Amino acid sequence: MKHLTYILVIFWTGLLQSQVEFTANVSRDRIAVNERLRIEFKMNVDGDNFTPPDFVGFQKVSGPSQSFTQSWINGKGSMTKSYTYILQPIKTGKLKIAQAVMTFQGNEYKTIPQEINVTGAVSQPKDPDDQSITADDGIHLVAEISNSNPYLNEAIRVVYKIYVDYDLDISLPIELDTPKYRDFWSQNIDNRNPQMRNGFYQGEPYRYFVWREAILYPQKTGTLEIEPMTLRVNVEVPTNLRDPFGKPYMITETKIVSADKRSINVKDLPLAGRPPSFTGAVGDFDFEVSADRVQLDAGESLTAKVQVSGSGNLKLMELPKLSVPQSLEIYEPERVNKVSTTINGMRGNIADQYTIVPQFGGKYVIPPVEFSYFDPEKEKYITKNSGEMMLMVEGDAPVNAATATASTPANKNQISATEPFAFIKTKTNLEPVNRSYFFNSTTYWSVIGGSLLLLPLVLILRGQREKRQADVVGNRLRRANKLSKKYLSAAKKNLGDHEQFYISLEKSLHNYLKSKLNIQTAEMSKERVDQLLEERGANAEVRAEFVALLASCEFARYTPSSEASMKEDYDKAGQVLNSIDKQIKK
Repeated sequence: MKHLTYILVIFWTGLLQSQVEFTANVSRDRIAVNERLRIEFKMNVDGDNFTPPDFVGFQKVSGPSQSFTQSWINGKGSMTKSYTYILQPIKTGKLKIAQAVMTFQGNEYKTIPQEINVTGAVSQPKDPDDQSITADDGIHLVAEISNSNPYLNEAIRVVYKIYVDYDLDISLPIELDTPKYRDFWSQNIDNRNPQMRNGFYQGEPYRYFVWREAILYPQKTGTLEIEPMTLRVNVEVPTNLRDPFGKPYMITETKIVSADKRSINVKDLPLAGRPPSFTGAVGDFDFEVSADRVQLDAGESLTAKVQVSGSGNLKLMELPKLSVPQSLEIYEPERVNKVSTTINGMRGNIADQYTIVPQFGGKYVIPPVEFSYFDPEKEKYITKNSGEMMLMVEGDAPVNAATATASTPANKNQISATEPFAFIKTKTNLEPVNRSYFFNSTTYWSVIGGSLLLLPLVLILRGQREKRQADVVGNRLRRANKLSKKYLSAAKKNLGDHEQFYISLEKSLHNYLKSKLNIQTAEMSKERVDQLLEERGANAEVRAEFVALLASCEFARYTPSSEASMKEDYDKAGQVLNSIDKQIKK
């Protein structure tokens, strides 16, 4: 029993000690020499023998102001006891407020020393109880760059973090100024459910959450700038007034926070060791050339695929071309894009699929294809070779002119050098045609009867034509539909011209909306378009794709892009319009 009593005493003593909190809180850790700050020493027990520090480097303006609160919630009691001082520095530099001391149940407790950075005098000193100071010092928007010295077309990550003091609460911000990322290919990463985490800002503990993340691929070398982001935030700031339960009253203030402009120094890709087959691929890739079949008959088709997979600037690169022998007929390739963009950059694969048709039988060798890329991690060029591909084609082999002449039978028409037109027949066997009259014949009456039967049909068609001409709204919609097809065709012709392509594509989408939704250009907000498509029966996925396509056109006009990216947007536009045509109600 004696040992058990000792154990219980030690246990409860340790428990009481672990529950004791004694802290020092300053209103600001950075002030001017002609400003004042407030420091509060707070304990959650009724401690004795409170001894404040000497406040070396500061003049005590007022204090201590003592406060004592006690509350009971769900049968559990809590209390707070505090001593507050107003101080003014008497010199500049980094000053330290030493530890305060108090005792409780025979044990001594000390606060953590506080470091204050004192700068030169300001023209308008602020009061230590000014809550705007707390809000300004307690919320920070920071743009963190993963790599400020990347290579051309190397992915970098931009993360916008909002750091919030533990004493403050904020609502979701509203963006006032959004970066355009000029001279970068960019894609924002969705972050709809930001979660608070614990972290440090300038060495001080803060809560923070990620507001936005973006992946950037620089398209120019030299010093590029990332524009600042500006947010408007509603901040819940504590006051010196407290409710009956000891909790401080809060007030709401609106604050504007901004992330500083950031500079990125983009390095050009090295010229030394650059292979002739390099076309701008930057990352880490695998390369292969494959065919769905290597044995077939003459006249049949096969599909050959040139594919690059891995991580890097997949949407911004050009694939090497596939060349084949002249006896093989090859068609323009179809681009297949399976690329996803995450916070780590583009990842997936792109491929050009060629349709090849051999005209004759035989054995054909497709030459090897070479692909080169720059690996920024290894800082060197890497070249990969697909190797030769052998095709076995069953059927007649091609013959030359001498072989054809030698193998031609004697009873066939042959062309010689002296009689080039000897094979043309000059004698005919013509027979006279029996003469008959058209009038009063069966054909004559058939034509007369058919004309009478066609008269009602002509009248019906004429009535429909007049009705169509009178339909002003319908004619306008039909004209808009024709314009949409016209501009989509113009967009295809402008695939090499970045600005004209996206202007034509955007006009096509607008005229399509006029045709299908009877909506004017002035009404074409994304929310209105989404609402009308939903009312006409389009599903959520197709609506989202169409709205995203509109936004992509607006954004892409100010962002460099490759011909492959334009081709992808053109194909996507055709697929989206086709999907909407199938779903919406007429």
